[in-house]
Amino acid sequence: MNPIDLTLYESPYDKIRVGKNNDGGYVIIDIPNVTYDFFISAGISDDSSFEEHFCDKYKTDCLAFDGTIDFLNSSNERIRFIKKNIGLNNTSTETNLFDLIDGNDNIFLKMDIEGFENNWLQILTSEQLNKFNQMVIEFHFVYDFENVFDKINKTHTLLHFHVNNCCQPLKNHKGVDIPDVFECTFINKKFINNELNLNKEILPTPIDMVNVLSHPNVIINHPPFVNL
Repeated sequence: MNPIDLTLYESPYDKIRVGKNNDGGYVIIDIPNVTYDFFISAGISDDSSFEEHFCDKYKTDCLAFDGTIDFLNSSNERIRFIKKNIGLNNTSTETNLFDLIDGNDNIFLKMDIEGFENNWLQILTSEQLNKFNQMVIEFHFVYDFENVFDKINKTHTLLHFHVNNCCQPLKNHKGVDIPDVFECTFINKKFINNELNLNKEILPTPIDMVNVLSHPNVIINHPPFVNL
């Protein structure tokens, strides 16, 4: 993985926090007048606060995938739980989501699948990635994955980066200190009309929160995340 592929830009739109405080909540871009065909949530465990908040705010139905739980603890009628994990194939316990992606054009994706996101993203085509209006993905140990972020950057722009403070310290990878686990918010390039400035805001931002209360926060103030 080339660290330059994690270059962070200033958002042309407001950022908002969706979901509960600390682990389980994410920062997304509040794109004006955006329409989502539906919302794919991949990886939920026992916390559906993001899904409920998102569905209520954007009046969007959610397909919630998680093969590690037996039921979803939510009464929100917009959320449909599917007991499958995200993977490379389509079986009774696994889905690659291609049937949903190929038939739609304006999808929101939230993904936290404990490292399996890297292999799944590698099998997507650029045409499939372009179906997502916005993606919020938690990445795990990405150092050896060569074509994940450069592929995403062809269709999307990274507008928010948050370090999950579960794993410390940062690891030096090709001369850049990078966390083992981090959350990225990408929006589709079709929503960007002008050239963007590099991010200059120190991370974490005021609306970020630590994932693990018992661990210290992680401050990042160096390129490619912060360009002072």
